[in-house]
Amino acid sequence: MCLSTVYMNSGNKQKKIMKDVARVEAEGQGFWFINLFGERKFIEGSIQTVDLMDGLLMILEKDTSN
Repeated sequence: MCLSTVYMNSGNKQKKIMKDVARVEAEGQGFWFINLFGERKFIEGSIQTVDLMDGLLMILEKDTSN
């Protein structure tokens, strides 16, 4: 079973968003993350890194300065 932990990369900080993520769905300017228990969380941003061997997905925070 391949489950991942999602982190948000904001500048030089990394914040854990959700663990045990089993599914990722793209929508508009972000992604829905669905964990093993069916809990869902929407995060705006872009994928920076996906490491399936380490179960890591890094999201780059959406630039809100525009």
